[in-house]
Amino acid sequence: MPTRAVLLFETGGVRLQEANLGLAAIADIHAAIVDLRRYQPVVGVIAGQVGCFGGMSIAAGLCTSLVMTQEGRLGLNGPAVIEQEAGIAEYDSRDRPFIWSFTGGAQRVATGFADAYVADDCAALRDAVAAELRVPVSATHRSERYREALSVLQDYDASVQPTPAEVQRLFGRFHRETDA
Repeated sequence: MPTRAVLLFETGGVRLQEANLGLAAIADIHAAIVDLRRYQPVVGVIAGQVGCFGGMSIAAGLCTSLVMTQEGRLGLNGPAVIEQEAGIAEYDSRDRPFIWSFTGGAQRVATGFADAYVADDCAALRDAVAAELRVPVSATHRSERYREALSVLQDYDASVQPTPAEVQRLFGRFHRETDA
């Protein structure tokens, strides 16, 4: 049965009280995305104020394509978790321009982690999703290009916090090299 999936991501991830049951459910979602994307596009949308973090950010990365707004954010760990673990000097979760400069839609598209950046507008989102659904299924998905991403990281000095421009330089290169 021909199916086209559109997933709307608005999640901070699994809460501690959900633990293993929540992680098992997310694993089932991951498997379903990987299974379906072989046949039909699976488009993810990240547009809300919560963003997409935790295990569901992995689900977003497994999608055929991602549509984001500036308000939407994508990352494995959310800003509050990073601040809690690394300290406010490392990552101030209240500094919204800083957070969006690293995990917001414009940055994620510029670095190849998302595919379409649109205004926070229903018609614009609908049109972007429709366009992504028309894109033929790729033989190689973003999540299968991990070797190229790891090679980018090998060249980076992790003892220095990058700037948003440095992240774009590093992963923009990855994005262009793998799409060529």
